[in-house]
Amino acid sequence: MDILCVGQLVADILVRPMEALEFTVDTRPVDAIHIKPGGDCLNAAIALKKLGNDVGFCGKVGRDHAGAMLGGIIRDMGIDTRGLLEAPDTATSSCLVAINGQGERTFFYFGGANEKLTASDVPVSLMDECKILHVGGAFSLPELDGDGAASLFRKAKSNGKTTSMDVTWDARGRWLDTIRPCLPYLDYFMPSIGEAQTITGKADAADAARFLLDEGVGTAVIKLGKQGCLVMNARETFTTPAYTVKTADTTGAGDCFVAGFLTGLLRNWPLTECAGFGCAVAAQCVTQIGATTGVLGFEETIRFMRQA
Repeated sequence: MDILCVGQLVADILVRPMEALEFTVDTRPVDAIHIKPGGDCLNAAIALKKLGNDVGFCGKVGRDHAGAMLGGIIRDMGIDTRGLLEAPDTATSSCLVAINGQGERTFFYFGGANEKLTASDVPVSLMDECKILHVGGAFSLPELDGDGAASLFRKAKSNGKTTSMDVTWDARGRWLDTIRPCLPYLDYFMPSIGEAQTITGKADAADAARFLLDEGVGTAVIKLGKQGCLVMNARETFTTPAYTVKTADTTGAGDCFVAGFLTGLLRNWPLTECAGFGCAVAAQCVTQIGATTGVLGFEETIRFMRQA
């Protein structure tokens, strides 16, 4: 396979519009409620598959309806599910996504089976098959975060694989202390600007990137939202602007950027082209409700870039 994605998967319940929670109001009508696949790592895996890559997924679901739904979606997409496991003693992770009229969102998250995933759950055979090992949703995987993930990256690097990691918001506030063991083994680390600032204690994106390089990261890719992204390594530093589109929902935009960037790496593109393609995939994402609904195929994405 091209890439093995290891980490977080979630059943997303998306509600729009939701401007505020008022518990004094008994019932409030909304325009739509959707139930869709989500979670940082599954979002990236689905977007990678839609872009034409051969993808494997490793994660845990509960033995419940939500787990069956997610497993069915993953299989129907043609993603390799040999690494998809059941955690019988807990429920599948779920998330209520409240989206306002501007497409901004906030999450109400239940970790569930994601919190049972360990390094020993990742089949060695799948790691041997892939070109890139990507861990998505770090900070929401307490049994894998830190030393567990570092052991996977170390093994992958020793076997000549490319390594990549994306993180989610650390609600427990551990940040750098948790992921520091992983950083020396990462070819690419792709946090959002808010995550990078909190991990490094640096307000400026370039300072945060330099901090990450000093910790051993090969290339720091910091997602800047509407401003695009910053890419820095020992050889080059550049920014790439975002595309301007009408925003319906920003859920999954960063994960879809990761999928686009990794797609470029798999095609041996220069990093400037990887970043541009990542921004294009993120732009498609935000035009539709749901983390990956708006993602197009590879050729359609190229056409979008040429016409933008």
